[in-house]
Amino acid sequence: MKKLLKVLAVVFALIIIAIIVLPIIFKDDIRKALDDTMAESLDASVYYDIDGFSISLIKNFPDLTVSMSDFGVVGKGVFEKDTLTSVKNFLVTVDLMSVINGDQIIVEEISLDEPKIKVLVLPDGTANYDIAKEAENEEVADEENKEEEVAESTETSEESTISIGIEQWSINNAQLIYLDQSMNFYTKLNGLNHEGSGDFTLDVFDLKTKTTVDTVSLGFEGTEYVSNKRLDIDVTLNMNLSEMKFTFMDNRFAVNQFAIEADGFVSMPGDDIIMDITFGGKDISIKSILSLIPGVYQEYLDGVNASGSIGFDGYVKGTYNESSMPQVAASLAVENGKISYDDFNIPIENLNIQSNFNYPSADLRETSFNIDKFSMLVDGESVEAYLKFKNLENYQWDFGFDGNADLEKITKVVPLEGMTLLGKINAQLKTAGQMADVEAERYDRLPTSGSLTINNFLFKSDDLPQGFSISRASLTFDPSDITLSEFTAKSGNSDFSLSGKVSNYLGFALSDEMLVGRLDFNSTLIDINELMPEESMEEEAAEEEEVAETVEEGSEESTEEALEVVKIPENIDFTLASSIGKIAYSNMPITNFKGQILVKDGAIILDQNTFNMLDGTFELTGSYVTKDLEKPKYSLGFQIKDLSIANAFQTFETVQSYVPIAKQVSGKFSTDFNVTGLLGEDMMPIMDEINLKGLVDVAQAQLEKGEFMQKLSAVAALKTGASGQTSDKISVKDVLIKTEIKDGRMYVEPFELDVKGQKAVLGGNNTLDGKLNYSMLLKDIPTGAVGDALNSAISSFTGGKKLIADKIDLDLGIGGTYDDPQIKLLGSSESSGSSGASESFKKQISAQVDEQKAKAEAELAKKKAEAEAKAKEELEQQMAEQRQKIISEAQAKAAEIRKQGKASAEKVKKEGYAAADKLVADAGSNPIKKKVAQEAAKKLRSEADQKAKQIEAEANKKADKLVAEAKEKAAKI
Repeated sequence: MKKLLKVLAVVFALIIIAIIVLPIIFKDDIRKALDDTMAESLDASVYYDIDGFSISLIKNFPDLTVSMSDFGVVGKGVFEKDTLTSVKNFLVTVDLMSVINGDQIIVEEISLDEPKIKVLVLPDGTANYDIAKEAENEEVADEENKEEEVAESTETSEESTISIGIEQWSINNAQLIYLDQSMNFYTKLNGLNHEGSGDFTLDVFDLKTKTTVDTVSLGFEGTEYVSNKRLDIDVTLNMNLSEMKFTFMDNRFAVNQFAIEADGFVSMPGDDIIMDITFGGKDISIKSILSLIPGVYQEYLDGVNASGSIGFDGYVKGTYNESSMPQVAASLAVENGKISYDDFNIPIENLNIQSNFNYPSADLRETSFNIDKFSMLVDGESVEAYLKFKNLENYQWDFGFDGNADLEKITKVVPLEGMTLLGKINAQLKTAGQMADVEAERYDRLPTSGSLTINNFLFKSDDLPQGFSISRASLTFDPSDITLSEFTAKSGNSDFSLSGKVSNYLGFALSDEMLVGRLDFNSTLIDINELMPEESMEEEAAEEEEVAETVEEGSEESTEEALEVVKIPENIDFTLASSIGKIAYSNMPITNFKGQILVKDGAIILDQNTFNMLDGTFELTGSYVTKDLEKPKYSLGFQIKDLSIANAFQTFETVQSYVPIAKQVSGKFSTDFNVTGLLGEDMMPIMDEINLKGLVDVAQAQLEKGEFMQKLSAVAALKTGASGQTSDKISVKDVLIKTEIKDGRMYVEPFELDVKGQKAVLGGNNTLDGKLNYSMLLKDIPTGAVGDALNSAISSFTGGKKLIADKIDLDLGIGGTYDDPQIKLLGSSESSGSSGASESFKKQISAQVDEQKAKAEAELAKKKAEAEAKAKEELEQQMAEQRQKIISEAQAKAAEIRKQGKASAEKVKKEGYAAADKLVADAGSNPIKKKVAQEAAKKLRSEADQKAKQIEAEANKKADKLVAEAKEKAAKI
C-alpha cells in the first residue's frame, strides 16, 4: 500500500512538474512561431513585452492560457510614426483537450485590456490598416493540374475540417479613433467596454452581448453631428445557425437617455435577407430627446424640467435583395409637452408634435416624411409649423411657419455674455412646390409667400457700446419679389432708413439667375468716427502693418490673410440710391451726399455721386471691375471745385506721393480728372499702374518757404529791390494746368507762373519716388536786376561778354528730388518778347515731355515683354520638371515591379528545384524508384522554369505598361 502511494505521489509530482515545466520549455518555440507567422503575414512592425509573454496551464487549469502585455502594431512607410493598435494586456484561454483532440477547438475566453486603435485613411485612400502582405504570384501550369489540386484540396479540407467555438470574450476600456481624410469624416469612441458569451459550437444558442461607450463623437466635412454621446447596448439574440435565423430576445439600445427596444428576427436562408422587426421607445421622455443635442450644449440641460407623453415606434419588414427593399416606417409624437427652467420663469408649454416617416418600397417616389403638427407656446408666444415632404426622385414639399419671438426672453434662457438683445419678431412663411419646377426654372409654380416684422429691436455689445436699434422693420415676399416697405434704425448718433425691392430672388438662389433690386437709403447723419472709433482704426492699422511685415518675411498663412480682393457677382443688377446729410469721418466731414451705387455685370459703378468736403465740391463717377480677379480694374472720374491745396495734401495719398511740395503751397484749385488703374491684393491702387489725365484750374496759389525756394534763390539771384521785383515768392493765378500720370510718372505740360515778380514758364515730369526732371524759363529779366554772381555765370554762356540787352531770359533745369532739389542755370538769351519766348519754350518743353513719355512707354513695354518671356520660360521649365517627375516616378515603380517579379521568379524556381532534388533523394538507391523520381524531378524543374519565366514576363509587361501610361500622361501636360 505504501508502495502504491509512493508511485501515485511520484506520478502526481510529475504531472505538476509537467504542468509547470512544459509551457516553459515550449514557450520560446511558440513565441518564435508566432513571430515568424506575423513577419510573413504583416507588412508592419509588431512589438510586445517579451517578459510579458507567457503560456500557462496553472492559471485556468486544465485549460491553456496564453497572454501578452504591451502589445502593439505600428505601420511602415508614411505610417511609420502611427500606432495602428496597442493593447495593455491580451489573454486567450483554450480548452487543452479540444486542442489535443483536434476536431473542435474551444476558446474559453478572449480578453483585451485597454486596447487603443487608431485608423487613418489619407486623402488618396491609403489606409494604415492595410498591412496584410500580398500572396506570392503562383499560377499552375495548366488547367488540368489546377483542377487536380482543387480536388485534392477540397478532399483534404473535408477530411480535416476543424471548428472553433468561442464561449466568452471581453474588451475593457478601449479607445477607437477613425479618421478618413478622403471623406473628411471622423469618429471617436472613448471608454468602450464590451463583453459577450455564446457557444458557437452549437447550432442553436443564445448570444448575449453588453456594450457601453462613455463618449462617442462623429463629424463630417467640418461639422460635428454627434458630440460626446453615451452608448448603452444590451442585446440577447437567439442564434439559429443551421437556418441562419437570428431572433431578438431581451434588448436595449440607448443613446444618452434615449432608448429603444426591438422585437422580431432577421433571417438569411440564402442570398435574400428577410426581416420582420418592430421597435419602439423604452422609458423615453422629452428630456430623453433633449439629451440627443450635441454635447457642447449639454450644460443648457442642467436645471431643465420636462414633462409630456412621448410615443415612438416603427417597423422594418420585408426582403432585401437586388430587386426589393424592406418596408420601413417610424413615427414620433409628443403631446402636452412642457419644458421649464429652474433659473428662468419662461416655460415652453402645450408642445405638440405629430411626425412620421414612411419608406414602403424601393420606389423612392413613394418615400415620405411629414410633420403634420408642430405647435408650442413660449411664455405665451405662439409658434406653429408643418412640413410635408415626399418623393425622393422629384422632391415635393409643403411647408408653413407662423411664430412670434421675444428676443429678451430668449436671451434669459440662452444668455449672451457681454451682449444685450431686445425686440419682438413675427415671421410667417408658406412655400410649396416640386424640384422638377425648380430645375425647369418654373418659379411661378412655387407658391411662396410670407412676412417678417421687427419691433423695438436693440443690440448692444462691448464692440458696439452705442448699440444698434430698429424701431420698426417690415418685409414681405412672394415668388417673384421681396419688398422692404419699412426699415428705420439708429446707431448712436447715426440714423438711417431703407426701402426697396429685390426681384427674382428664387432664380438667383436656386439657379444663379439674375438678381434685380433697388434700395433707397436716407440719413441725416452717419457718424463713422463713432461706428469705427479711432482706437479701433488704430488697432486695425497696427494689425495690417503686422500682416504686411509677416508677408514680407514670406509667411504663406499671412499672405492668404492679406488677400482682400472682393469678387463682384455678374448675376446681380442692383441699385443703391443714397441721400445723406452729413458723414462724419475723421477730420474731414462730408456733407450733402447724393448719388447712386450700381452693382451690375460684375462691377460696382458710381453714378454721379456729389458731396461737399474740405470746403470744396466733389462729383464722382467711376467703376470697380473684377472679371479678372487677379487684376481688378478701377476707373474714376472726378470734378473738384475750390479745394484747398494744403487740405488736398493732408487728405489724398496720390497728392502726397506725386506732389509733396503741395504741403508748402497755399491757395485753392479745381480739377476735372479721369483716373484708371489696377488694384493690388490689399485693395490699394498699384501706383505704377495709375493712368490719370486731366486739368487743374488754379485760382490762386503761392509758395514762399521751403528747400525749393532756397535753392531757386541761390541760383536765380536777383538784386533785392530791382525794377519789377515785387515779391520773394512763387505765385500762380488763373492758370489751367494739364497733367497726366502714366506708367508711374507724372507729366506736367508747360504753364505760366510768377517767380519773385518775374514771369516764368514751367513744365516737365517727376517719378513716384520724387525724382525731378523740370525746365523753367524766367522771362524778361531787367539786366540791372541780375546780381554779380549770376552775371558772372551768364558770361560763361556769352563768351565772357557783358550783358548789353535791356532784358534777358534765363533757362533753368530742375533735377534732384523734392527733398533735395538741384537747380542749374542752363543758359541765357536776349529777350525776344514775352509772348514769343513763352510759346517757343512751351513747344520745347512739350516736345521733351512727349519724348520722355515715349521713352517711358518703350521701357515699360520692354520690361513687360521680358517679364512675360521669363514667366513663359519658368512655366515651360515647371512643366518639363513635372513631366520628368511623372516619368521618373513611374520608372522607379517599374524598376521595383521588375525587381519583385525577378525575386518571385527566382523563389518559385528555387522551390521547384528543391522539390525536385528532394524527390530524387527520397527515392533512395532503388534504381526503378530513382529513375521514376528523376523523370518527375525533370518535369518539376521544367514547370518551375516555366512558372518563373511567366512571372518575370508578367512583371515586365506591367512595368512597361506603367511607364507607357506615364509618358502618355506627361505628354498631355
